[in-house]
Amino acid sequence: MLYGVVLAGGASRRMGQDKALMQFQGRTLITHASHLLEAAGCKSVLVSRNEAGHVIDKIENAGPLGGVHAAVCEILKNAPCKTMKNGEEKALKRELLVLPVDMPKMTSQLLNQLVSLGRQNERACFVENRFLPFYLPISSNTQEVLNDYLVNQGKRRVIDFLEHVNALALSSSSVENEAQWLNVNTPNDWPTNKPHPSL
Repeated sequence: MLYGVVLAGGASRRMGQDKALMQFQGRTLITHASHLLEAAGCKSVLVSRNEAGHVIDKIENAGPLGGVHAAVCEILKNAPCKTMKNGEEKALKRELLVLPVDMPKMTSQLLNQLVSLGRQNERACFVENRFLPFYLPISSNTQEVLNDYLVNQGKRRVIDFLEHVNALALSSSSVENEAQWLNVNTPNDWPTNKPHPSL
């Protein structure tokens, strides 16, 4: 089962307001990102955000990977199982598609490419020279691997984690739409240069 997680836990200091609640094409960035993940085939979408009703980080100040770790913990805790003919229960295949909230022009086509390539090779997958979004197959030890990387090793960089798990890099030459990499961190980054007010 393919899960999606929207990383929406940043402080938005440079934007001057909570960018996750800013409006893009008539809906909040959280809703927009969630719809992108659904369009890419995610059957369930989680939102990593440190407030009630969302997936809350279990490791403080861990950056984007803190949200990924919390989402993996949630998925493994609630993972659906299927009953085999012999009566035993077997966990269904679990996968995670990770998307930051502040990439409003990302496309479901690229997200689908990541999922397809990751599935074909049974490995995590990202676009070379980028580190988000990414696809991550979830195994029984994924939570342990993340915990070791973030807590025992004290590391935070997403690209280093992807290399740590031997992730596959999709060639950037196969990604023609440069606009989809827009990352909105300041008012000047906004597509219209006029940030829409939050709700």
